[in-house]
Amino acid sequence: MQCELCGTQQQLTIHAIIAMGAANGDLVTVSYTCNECRRFQEHLAYAADVAAALGQVRWMAKVILFGDEYIHCGFAMEEAEFEIERLCYRSNTGGALNTVSLPTRVLRCRCGFQLEVPE
Repeated sequence: MQCELCGTQQQLTIHAIIAMGAANGDLVTVSYTCNECRRFQEHLAYAADVAAALGQVRWMAKVILFGDEYIHCGFAMEEAEFEIERLCYRSNTGGALNTVSLPTRVLRCRCGFQLEVPE
C-alpha cells in the first residue's frame, strides 16, 4: 500500500479492510487516507500485502472496519443492549416534527466508546 499521488507508504491512516469473500481468494478492499497529501484511496489488495503493510503504518482511524468487525482500542466492539429507532426533524417552513426510522445497531467498546451503525 502506498499513496498513488505522493508515493508515501508510512504516512497512511487505515480506515477499513474488508474481505471480498471466499470466491476471490485472499483479496480484500483496503481504504486509507494519506496524511501527506490528504488523499483518500480505496482499492483491492492481497490480504498478505495489507498485513505486511500494517507493520509500517503509524496511524489507524479511531474506529476501523476489519472484515465485519468494528475495532476500537484494539478490540472488536460488541452490540449494546439498546438501539436508536427514530430520528426527528422539523422542516424550515415550520410545522410538526417528522420522524425517520432507520434500522441501526449500537456498538460499544470496552472503554465505553459507542458507535451507531446501519444494519
